[in-house]
Amino acid sequence: MSDLLEHVGDLSDSLVKLDEKIGFKRIIGYTIIILIIIGLFNFKSIVKETIEVVNEISIQIHNEKMEQRDQLLFELNPVLQEFRATLNADRVLYFEYHNTKENLVGIPFKYVDLVLQNLKYGVSPVPDNLLTDINVGIISGLYEATRRGDIVYCTGEDDTKFKVTYPAAWEIFGGTDGSAQQVFIAIPGIKQPVGLIVLEWMDSDVVLDKLDIMTVAYKGSGSFIPRINGLIMSKSK
Repeated sequence: MSDLLEHVGDLSDSLVKLDEKIGFKRIIGYTIIILIIIGLFNFKSIVKETIEVVNEISIQIHNEKMEQRDQLLFELNPVLQEFRATLNADRVLYFEYHNTKENLVGIPFKYVDLVLQNLKYGVSPVPDNLLTDINVGIISGLYEATRRGDIVYCTGEDDTKFKVTYPAAWEIFGGTDGSAQQVFIAIPGIKQPVGLIVLEWMDSDVVLDKLDIMTVAYKGSGSFIPRINGLIMSKSK
């Protein structure tokens, strides 16, 4: 400890003497020049080490986010299963909205991707590549309706109202994924939906009880949409 104090004292004496001879501003100026010279001679190694540190941090952040996603899907699946079973649906599809591209003036496009599905035993899954990167602009009517909090129903091939109001959504969901009836419910976020739940029935003769669906989704012991929202928000912190 005494040696350290002696070195500090020697450094202080030296700085005082330099200050008396050339002034404090010049001391700072010379120090900066020396640091620049050191930096120039070691530029490549400094850049290399900086890149390595940044890469390590990026990998660590990515790994942590992937762990959060894995945990979210692990916790979400039994909730989706309970949701589907409570309403006796054949499939429940969990979608997430995301922005990955921009137009020429920098305005982002919004897409929606199928992330997770839970199926009744014996029901075929939706192919992985069928419902990915769906441009929300194509299904803007459905997006706006669910964003407002509406539950949107498609009761099958003869549901002319749905086909006329949401033609693209009919082509994507009713016309290609093999289901006969669908119910669309937004997963709310802070300012806009973060995802979309689609409940599906393979039989067009099943009568959808709209009051029961709304109650199970938002109220009572189920409250599945608030529960799903809570899981997502808990992993976004």
